Amino acid sequence: MNTYNHPKSLPRSNACTLRINDHPVEVLSTGVADFALCALAPSDFPARVEITSVQPVSAVTLRPLSKKLIASVEGKTVRFILHKPEKLSVDFARSPKPLYLFAQPPETNPPEPGAPGVITFPAGQITESPLLTLQDDQTLYLPGGSVFKGRIHVKGKRGIRLCGHGIFDGSFYSKEAGEGFPSIILERCPGVLIEDLTMIRPQSWMLILAACVGASVRNLKQIGEVMNSDGIDILGSRDVLIEDSFFHNNDDCIVVKAFELGRKGAGPIQIDGRENVENVLVRNCTLANWQGGNAMEIGHELSVEHVRGVTFRDIDVLHVHGTGAVFSLHNNDRALIEDVLFDDIRIEHCYDKLIDFRISRSRYSTDLERGRIRNITLRNIHWTRTPYNLGYTVSLIGGWDAEHTIENVIIENFIIDDRTVLHLDELEINTRHCHGLQLVREASSDILKSGGI
Repeated sequence: MNTYNHPKSLPRSNACTLRINDHPVEVLSTGVADFALCALAPSDFPARVEITSVQPVSAVTLRPLSKKLIASVEGKTVRFILHKPEKLSVDFARSPKPLYLFAQPPETNPPEPGAPGVITFPAGQITESPLLTLQDDQTLYLPGGSVFKGRIHVKGKRGIRLCGHGIFDGSFYSKEAGEGFPSIILERCPGVLIEDLTMIRPQSWMLILAACVGASVRNLKQIGEVMNSDGIDILGSRDVLIEDSFFHNNDDCIVVKAFELGRKGAGPIQIDGRENVENVLVRNCTLANWQGGNAMEIGHELSVEHVRGVTFRDIDVLHVHGTGAVFSLHNNDRALIEDVLFDDIRIEHCYDKLIDFRISRSRYSTDLERGRIRNITLRNIHWTRTPYNLGYTVSLIGGWDAEHTIENVIIENFIIDDRTVLHLDELEINTRHCHGLQLVREASSDILKSGGI
């Protein structure tokens, strides 16, 4: 088992302490969540987790609920067992701040510090750089316990790798002081690999993959506080894989866009991301959307010919607390959005909107022509609904006019609590310029006649 000693100036939790297999694990703090990092090898399981709270604990929930983990509570102590690496939200009753436990596996093929092409920032220290860039085939390695403060912008370089169990801290800059810089920008960089990092305290968008081909992101953990703290912006990129990651964001968690980024959206940065988007796969991730944005989004800015082949699979949505949606397509420009799949999505909480598919014009639009949306599938969706959703949570599917429509939206095996949805009216879907909206049985794949539009 690996635990990490972080710099003393990094804020610690004043709410709880943590031990795993009787080893103390540091609990760090942000404005919206506490979090703890460690690495567990196969020999460390089953792992005994013990959390001691400063205040008495009345109840605790371990999320995602799909993990089916149960904690015992005794006074101020919470105990549970892990049987494999997990990224969990430990939610204490009547506490606004969760504890995020990132009990991850050991690093895979960590680079050798000092090796050619490897930049290593030492563990136990904070390294600051206003702007860091990399060259072809370079690796930035943040080992566990290290902290980097600043921002990264790499343009036109191949074979870039950002890795390690260390922390990327965006608080070198201040949004309030007009320094709303994105944390990491990788622009026109083929073959990018980002793995194992934890990102906290962003001042704007957290990770931008702009006009990249063949980018991979795995075991990324993010805790975004400020409004506009998108998790990953896939900006005009193709052949992208995002997997086994955890996102807490105060805006879109995962979003696909394609436009020329100027002052709006991400501060004083100029990026031309007007490239068609193809072949994007997001799988085995946990999304916690706060007050702004959506959980899974395509849009708003889509100034290209097409966005196609985007798949979200095996996703736990812990919450969408604000006015956004779980499933969101906002086509505010000329693009054709097609062949999008949401598969095996588990929703633990949303409030304002469940589905929000729209073709419209907004302050984010740059094209005069409106686009289209077609061939969208929502399959194997499980929504844990609360009494607060009834009469308040709606879904919108709306085209622009008779020529710029939304076509062929298939909803297959949608479950609310433990009951399969048998009619579209149960989802309170409001439609306009929408054709081919269908509800399909799971077993026979027959369209329910009462549920087709």
